[in-house]
Amino acid sequence: MKIRIYKLLVNRVPAIRRKYQEARKEAVSKRDRVLLLGKLLLWNLEYYLPGGRTGGEEHSFPEKKKLLFQESGSFTGMSGETLFEQLSGYDVISFDVFDTLLLRPFSAPTDLFYLMGIEFHYPDFPVLRILAEDQARQKKRKAEGTGEVSLKEIWECLEPLTGIPAAAGTAMEMSMEEKYCLENPYFLPLVKALKKEGKVLLAVSDMYLDRAFIQRLLEKYYGPVFERILVSGEEGCSKGEGSLYKKVRDIGAKLLTARGELSGGSCSIAHVGDNPHSDILMARKNKIEPFLYPNPQEAGNPWRPFEMSGITGGIYRGLVNLRFHTGVRRYSVFYELGYIYGGLAALGFCQFIHRRVRELGIPQVCFLARDGDILKQVYDRLYPGSPTCYLLWSRNVSARLSAERFPFDFFQRFLFQKINQAYTMESIFASMKLTDLTEEACQALNCGKESILTEKKAVSCRDFLLGQWERVTGAYKEEQDLAGAYLRELLSLISDKSRAIQPGEPGSGNAKSQEGPEKIALVDIGWAGSGPLGVEYLLHKTSGPSWQIHSFLAGSSGAASPARDGSQGFFFENRMESYFFSQFHNRDLWKFHDLHKKHNLYLELLFTSPSPSFLGFEKTAQGERNLLFAPREKHEEEIRQIQKGILDFVADYQKYFGDFTAKGWGEISGRDAYAPLLLLLGDTVFQKKLEKAFLWDIRENVE
Repeated sequence: MKIRIYKLLVNRVPAIRRKYQEARKEAVSKRDRVLLLGKLLLWNLEYYLPGGRTGGEEHSFPEKKKLLFQESGSFTGMSGETLFEQLSGYDVISFDVFDTLLLRPFSAPTDLFYLMGIEFHYPDFPVLRILAEDQARQKKRKAEGTGEVSLKEIWECLEPLTGIPAAAGTAMEMSMEEKYCLENPYFLPLVKALKKEGKVLLAVSDMYLDRAFIQRLLEKYYGPVFERILVSGEEGCSKGEGSLYKKVRDIGAKLLTARGELSGGSCSIAHVGDNPHSDILMARKNKIEPFLYPNPQEAGNPWRPFEMSGITGGIYRGLVNLRFHTGVRRYSVFYELGYIYGGLAALGFCQFIHRRVRELGIPQVCFLARDGDILKQVYDRLYPGSPTCYLLWSRNVSARLSAERFPFDFFQRFLFQKINQAYTMESIFASMKLTDLTEEACQALNCGKESILTEKKAVSCRDFLLGQWERVTGAYKEEQDLAGAYLRELLSLISDKSRAIQPGEPGSGNAKSQEGPEKIALVDIGWAGSGPLGVEYLLHKTSGPSWQIHSFLAGSSGAASPARDGSQGFFFENRMESYFFSQFHNRDLWKFHDLHKKHNLYLELLFTSPSPSFLGFEKTAQGERNLLFAPREKHEEEIRQIQKGILDFVADYQKYFGDFTAKGWGEISGRDAYAPLLLLLGDTVFQKKLEKAFLWDIRENVE
């Protein structure tokens, strides 16, 4: 029977089997296994209920969540000021330590064990570390009737399992804890204010780390403000079973007596912590007034993706939760959009680009406007000194100046993608910079300038332009020459910078100077690669084959796109690569990503620039080159907030995990980077709220 149930609930769906097997490794106690059984039943319900499967494919089991709109406003605890007012009425205040006074940039405390496994170069270390702690608690419970253990006792059980000396393991774990523990900005001013009021402050923790070590951590951030620190592993009792609170009461009374402040033989005591059982229920049972501080990780995790690799997922969730769920500050929805959904994607994409240009020996990287604005900022922060440039470009400019080479793309962009969208004939020809042909075309089509472009008119328009093709391409000749000169000047500057960097220095690409075309990487958000292809064509047309172009896209055209096969030849010959997905990798994401559901637009919103759209080139009366731009971006402030969110995420990642970047470790995969986006693109209610807040014109052809 047990085998039949296992086959039915676990083995039947590969995605469920994978999730179960991963979770089973960490379910070492009976309680954990019971909880896992509940999760297993829930996963099966999610899969078999309507909407659980995608496309009838059993290997695909995407996460779905109803996202919070403006997460930082969802904090359920008191404000710091209100909590201070409440606590001011008590003589003694005790604080929980971990996940209250001290935080970690991980979504679960056990995520630290992954990084310890890296340091020890040891496989499956997190599972063994969790198992050893469970063994140590069982052993202590049998011998002394308590499950409270020290780190030394845990490593005495872990040494036989791993062969790692207990002394070395203990030292490493304490070193890692000290490296990644950080203060809680919510409590910094609160603790300082209470100390100034003369309150007796205690720190109380159910923890295996020793008192002296915890004291060092607390004093590092809060100073010597806590008069006593009580740790379950040393006291032999815990908050969880209640006995530790008796010591809190006794110590509080003694300290007040020593001060001469104890009146009537009793004192009022409050306790602040994050655990509903050990910090609230048990404190109240021991006549101590409890105040719940919502655990930032537990508060944020319900809105985070878990279909991610272990280390990257834990880091990503941890950073986002700390930013928005400590109760310190409320952020705008646009800042949150950048931090939560754009930060990891921008960071991972830039890591991917950096690795590939070094592998391919490409010394210089050009980021195409406007999506390349924020990507260049991220890249330059990650790899300072690298030869990079921001290339003013747009899809319309590319389609216009490469029309003679790619006429189909020209007609698609200016005609067939604009039908029945209230575009007039006059505006269509203006966007093509063919105003001189407007009247003639309208006569040929027997319509007025204010006539709306329909499918029938688009076909007739195309036929008319093909009949005048030499005049059309000739109208772009001067602008092509101006654009060619601009590209040569820009790329010459970046080439000079690249040659000034010696091999082996950051940004050198490990490429030795050699004869032949110079290699250049062009970076764009996606999707068919028409932007980079237009730059390449214009360079070769105006300058000859002096540059060898390699294109990096965030994502290729998805399966639902009419252009899904348009660039496959370039991918096949390794001239074009995609980070998130393509027909060659992460095909389930490639099938999910749908431009008809505005998926392209939402990603372009994440990576857009506050600068106005680039419209092209013109020659002034003095014969000089002039750059043309659209009117000022009307969403400039919102976009700046999105960019600020992205840059702050990258800064936070570098602050805690920058040594990984420096060593080339932990490159964020395209699948991991897309995991938060998968939630965003799957929640249409969230999208509608975002569009309303942004006052966004979501027509598929935004000029």
